[in-house]
Amino acid sequence: MSVTKKYIDFLRDISTFIPQERIYTDELRRLAWGTDAGFYRLIPQVVIRSDNEKEVSELLKCANKHLLPVTFRAAGTSLSGQAISDSILVVAGKHWEKYTVSPDATQITLQPGIIGQRVNEILKPYGRKFSPDPASVKSAMVGGIVMNNASGMNCGTHANSDKVLHSARMVFADGTILNTGDAESRRNFTLQKPEFIRQIESMRDLVRNDHQLAERIRYKYSIKNVTGLNLLPFITFDDPFDIIAHLLVGSEGTLAFLSEVTMQTEYDYPFKASAMLYFDDIKEACRAVVAMKKLTTENGETVVKGAELLDCKSLASVNDPTGYGLTAVLTETKASTAKELAGNIQVVEEALKNFKTHTPVHFTDEESEYAAYWAIRAGIFPSVGGTRKPGTTCLIEDVAFHIEDLPEATAELQQLLAHHG
Repeated sequence: MSVTKKYIDFLRDISTFIPQERIYTDELRRLAWGTDAGFYRLIPQVVIRSDNEKEVSELLKCANKHLLPVTFRAAGTSLSGQAISDSILVVAGKHWEKYTVSPDATQITLQPGIIGQRVNEILKPYGRKFSPDPASVKSAMVGGIVMNNASGMNCGTHANSDKVLHSARMVFADGTILNTGDAESRRNFTLQKPEFIRQIESMRDLVRNDHQLAERIRYKYSIKNVTGLNLLPFITFDDPFDIIAHLLVGSEGTLAFLSEVTMQTEYDYPFKASAMLYFDDIKEACRAVVAMKKLTTENGETVVKGAELLDCKSLASVNDPTGYGLTAVLTETKASTAKELAGNIQVVEEALKNFKTHTPVHFTDEESEYAAYWAIRAGIFPSVGGTRKPGTTCLIEDVAFHIEDLPEATAELQQLLAHHG
């Protein structure tokens, strides 16, 4: 059977349950859907604006029947090509925006098409927030945030999607629907796919019984790590359904379609302050970050909630007037009261006396001022990308280090980038 005939047969099958106005096969719209926020381009053969879970289930059954690959897309803010396809592209944005907040607001259940910033707006009246905080949170949707484990500026491994995910509702490649947060759904799945569950349990036991491998996994995931599929659930959870749910995080839609997710929310501190700390030397800046990381309050909470390093090229790209060749660390502290915030600032300022800053340390609790700092950080990638030579492409990738290795590793990485252009 030719590839073209496969798609023709697929289109014939899905046209029985999807209206024609939500199926795109014309060249112009296929071209438009052929890129995301990255620089890659793949032209899909078919684009489908999905409407609901049952429809996606039927879609996947048809694609499975005709052996055709499927890619899922929410907002398409990916910088690495996860949201593009040269086969079937299923879009889950519009029509996927329902949500439910738990009575105590400690959990929120979300469909994949809700924008991250919208989640924060929903939770704000409860004094809670959505902990994943990618730079694209004003555009990125929940489906992409969770399935790419996008964590962002103020969210390390302590509050990423893997840590705050409670349960997930998903559709597998054969159309099977599973809700890991529903007891009946779990029972039905176990009856329908007992071997699947046995295989998950077998892999769990295999990983755990290899103590060297288990320890390596713990070490690798103690810092940000979104390379490949998420292995941490095999040593974190006993229940196979918890493992299945958390395996989705960072899987980029390769394991199942995420139709709904229940997440733990995070306390939104009402009092915040930020400072742009300038250093003459990048190593000194990183040493200061290591020192600030160790600062804790009397009840054991970390004093510094966020520390973002901006090297000299980043500062130059936004025309920072402070000085040439500097490194900045955008630092944030938060508290429940104004008095606690003042105490946190004092603790940070005292710790920074051991380091040589280019300008005096100055924290601001004025939202208009610190929001401007964080807006600069959120826009650094396009700003730096805009300084590249004409005709070249900007490639972005995360590089993570354990905190104790940060000063040396960052300096060496900067030298490598300078040496290789």
